[in-house]
Amino acid sequence: MKNLMVFVRKEMLHILRDPKSLLIMILLPLVEILLFGFVLRFEINSANIAVYDMAKQTKSIQLVQRLEGGKRFQVIVANSMPEAEAMLLSGEVKAILTIGADFDQKAVAKMESPLQLLLDASDPNLASTLNTYLSATINDFWTENYPQNHLPIITELSQNGDPTPTSPSRHLATSLTIEPMLYYNPLLKSVYATIPGLISVVLMLICALMTSISLTREKETGTMNVLLISPLNPLQIIIGKLLPYLLVSMLNVAIILTLAFTVFGMPLAGSFTMLILVSLLYCLCALALGFLISTKAKTQQLAMMVSLAGLMLPTTLLSGMIYPIQNMPTWLQNITLAIPARWYVSILKHIMIKGSPIAAYGMDIFVLIFITGIIIALSLKSFKIRFR
Repeated sequence: MKNLMVFVRKEMLHILRDPKSLLIMILLPLVEILLFGFVLRFEINSANIAVYDMAKQTKSIQLVQRLEGGKRFQVIVANSMPEAEAMLLSGEVKAILTIGADFDQKAVAKMESPLQLLLDASDPNLASTLNTYLSATINDFWTENYPQNHLPIITELSQNGDPTPTSPSRHLATSLTIEPMLYYNPLLKSVYATIPGLISVVLMLICALMTSISLTREKETGTMNVLLISPLNPLQIIIGKLLPYLLVSMLNVAIILTLAFTVFGMPLAGSFTMLILVSLLYCLCALALGFLISTKAKTQQLAMMVSLAGLMLPTTLLSGMIYPIQNMPTWLQNITLAIPARWYVSILKHIMIKGSPIAAYGMDIFVLIFITGIIIALSLKSFKIRFR
């Protein structure tokens, strides 16, 4: 027993003498529980919706105010249908509620008063949840203001995207119907939401992991020191190191996109050329991240750990791939601004699913270029310090 305790003490001292490993063991579970705790939320807390009120009368205005007073929606009033559709196309809003010009008159006369609900189904789960929440809110408003009328129809979205009445009064004459229409993904195919995110995760891990481990191995074997006596400056060294990996990465892009189009049936509604150029930019960003990791990591094991744990979690959880960013706390939404995958996933959805013009996602491209430039600058600075 004494020998065992001596051995345990020796191992504890070994752990304590390696503060970096100890920090990772303590911080990694803390970061994981915080990320999963704040990100894994399936309810909607703050979804942007556009309301086009053609009636602009007492009851329609009260309905808009009811939506504005709730905590689940951020209402943007549109002055025309083209304006509302432009907001839906750009991703500024996730749904459009259209109120007919004769909404008040039909409601008072107990005539059918349809409301049109247009949903951005590029994220099928979010579209279904929004449809449920909006229908419930409108139904509550209707029963409070017109209790003498029959209950309104609450619609659910079936697997083929068609609205399905589910109210007990579905066979009765009603005074209100909510007509959901799905844009961009009428069949609610889940691959439309998952494949763009998976592309971003796979490319980030492959590019960053490939670069960081390879360059760290060169440092361990001493071959990197040969560059110290070469006439190349640090920027030329970085370009020379990244260019071959960039070519390999584009081969991976070709393979991944081919699988996405042929196996999973992803559409390509926009420009293929723009898709390739944006993927090239994202790969360059990932490679620069891998190079930055290699300048800090002393061993291949540490480089692999940082690349996997430090990049996979943020790319998966904070890119909007699985969970809507607008559902996250404000401080976490601010962190996502620095995640390259957030902007790449958004651009992929615009190009592949929506077929948006470049004006709709031009700011996303600019932010991705800006992030890539910062990472390259940090890599260059770290490389100069490391090999000075």
